[in-house]
Amino acid sequence: MRIRRRHALLVVTSLTALTLVPVAPAIATEVAPPQTVTTTVEGLRLATDPEGADVASDLQAVEPARTEPVVTEVSFSTIGLRLPPGLEELQIRTRDLDGVWNEWLDIDRVDAVLDGPDADSPEAATAASDVTEPIWVGPSDAFQLTFDADAVTCDGCDIGDQIEAILVDTLGANESTLAKVVRHLTPRPVVAPAEATAARPTIISRAGWGANESIRRGSPSYRTPTFAVLHHTAGSNNYTRAQSAAVVRGIYHYHAQTLGWGDIGYNILVDRYGQIFEGRFGGLDRGVIGAHARGYNTGSFGVSVMGNFDIADVPSAALESVARVSAWKYDVHGIDRSASRTMTVNGTRINTFTSHRNVGQTACPGRYLYARMGHLRSRIASLATGISPAGSTRFRDVPASHPHYTAIETIAVRRITEGCAPGFYCPSDPVVRAQMASFLVRALDLPAVSGTPFRDIDSGPHASAVASLAAAGITTGCEPRRFCPNAPVTRGQMATFIARGFEVPRTPSRFPDVPRGHTHDGAIGGLVEAGIASGYRDGSFRPSQPVTRAEMAAFLARALAWAAKQA
Repeated sequence: MRIRRRHALLVVTSLTALTLVPVAPAIATEVAPPQTVTTTVEGLRLATDPEGADVASDLQAVEPARTEPVVTEVSFSTIGLRLPPGLEELQIRTRDLDGVWNEWLDIDRVDAVLDGPDADSPEAATAASDVTEPIWVGPSDAFQLTFDADAVTCDGCDIGDQIEAILVDTLGANESTLAKVVRHLTPRPVVAPAEATAARPTIISRAGWGANESIRRGSPSYRTPTFAVLHHTAGSNNYTRAQSAAVVRGIYHYHAQTLGWGDIGYNILVDRYGQIFEGRFGGLDRGVIGAHARGYNTGSFGVSVMGNFDIADVPSAALESVARVSAWKYDVHGIDRSASRTMTVNGTRINTFTSHRNVGQTACPGRYLYARMGHLRSRIASLATGISPAGSTRFRDVPASHPHYTAIETIAVRRITEGCAPGFYCPSDPVVRAQMASFLVRALDLPAVSGTPFRDIDSGPHASAVASLAAAGITTGCEPRRFCPNAPVTRGQMATFIARGFEVPRTPSRFPDVPRGHTHDGAIGGLVEAGIASGYRDGSFRPSQPVTRAEMAAFLARALAWAAKQA
């Protein structure tokens, strides 16, 4: 392949997130929202030899080819690349803000077969396959690449035209001085990181490490895990304890946006100092399905140690934290803690504490960390009690095999329901109209309203919710000045409530038991068209049948998913 020397445009995307500012020992401050800056940088050219000739000036290309240094218009701390076909193995080095060039690091393309969401998951449709893994490089303002030029499959093309660098600044290096002063003077308190308990180690929450929830897409899915998968994040091991949260923010932005996974892929991250970070959204005490080991995400949780442990040994503090947080998760989900316990997943025999290497052709989690698998299994077995701690199962009457388990978990995580009693959801109980009001108000985040237009509900736990529904035009009551709060909600009424609240377009339904002119015909048809509701196998909709609490969860979860797609 002939490589021609010419100027090339390199698209550089910078995501700026800001550092955490503690305002009190028990309170962290909210991280300012990241700003996205897109710019172009001229000058990604092949480096020249001392005589001024191209390194790859003819068909006898020198391997590897090396670019000239690219000085960026913005500072960054995490970097990834979008690559042309065929270009798999690259090395990168970066220049720090003092002008010193760092060591060369391997930067690998994301393997769409091994990494990311499962093939049948919602995230799979938007997952990118032409990008590298993100690498933490610390505060930097320039980079340089080396690669095998002959690996590129485009004949006669300029490689520089086809490489895009994604730069992520999670240290606030590009934040203006004025913005920093204002942010430091006006801290906004958020929930502090979780404190340690007898069974649960100290875990830094998403709010604690500064997750910007506005970039997260989709809703979590759930399945009770039966095994764990160990990873490393690769990249540099050179980060300080104070920079660890920024490393996590960089991985989160890259996974959620560049890779198209909607959120960070790992459930848990552990830094080299032993700090534990909450990863994927949805609750660490829940069986959140991650995007860390393609084909093995469902039924597992992923723990990733931050660093490259193919080139360096694992600090003992990191190993101990991996063992402690894994043992806690084993107790929460009732996973067999035996170090020798094995199981078959996708036709592969694995241990209940396995590694990415054991479920795919990859070097992850690195040779040094992989060598500690036996130690970790024994340590987990000694730490786990084998007894699930009290309250670890949200609803005792909703097992993972329940057909509406995921929907119930979805609305529980969103604080739409807390169940019918401590530890119980009562999935088969009918939903009354007053309860429906509270479900909808929480789902729609409607403002509180004082007073009520209905004479049969002026007090009680659902009175304010009913008033809010009436003020929003979602209900006019069951008859003039009456709401009938204790009457069961029917499937037809439910359709109208949801259609009004979520503004679902109405369309005629096609059910024989919902004739034209039926009070709820348009709402039922609209929900079916939107995928929020469906009929029964016999072709009926049964609009007069009461809705159970489990069915209500399913309707609301689908409505929330539909609304998210419209946004």
